[in-house]
Amino acid sequence: MSDKHKLYQWCHVQQKVVPVEEVMVRVHANARHMFIQDEMPPTRNPLNPKEIYTSKSKLRAAYKAAGVIEVGDAYERGYDPEKESAGREREVISKFMTNLRERVNG
Repeated sequence: MSDKHKLYQWCHVQQKVVPVEEVMVRVHANARHMFIQDEMPPTRNPLNPKEIYTSKSKLRAAYKAAGVIEVGDAYERGYDPEKESAGREREVISKFMTNLRERVNG
């Protein structure tokens, strides 16, 4: 992290505010671990294999410029869009029928 955007946190052991790297805690946790880092291992852009990125935001900007949507690994973990839409469709029909019965009986 650059010096321009340095994080500070209260250290209970030293009883003062110190840079995050110098915080002494019994449990390994400080404010730095709560941030998602932009850095990543060197990754090839699947759209242009000559480009290698180490920044998540720059890779996503390249995707966006090409009009590509990043989907992650949801399909590998069993995501089925048909199943999702069928569930939503049943829910909408159920709410519609409930509202219709209330208006007719009500």
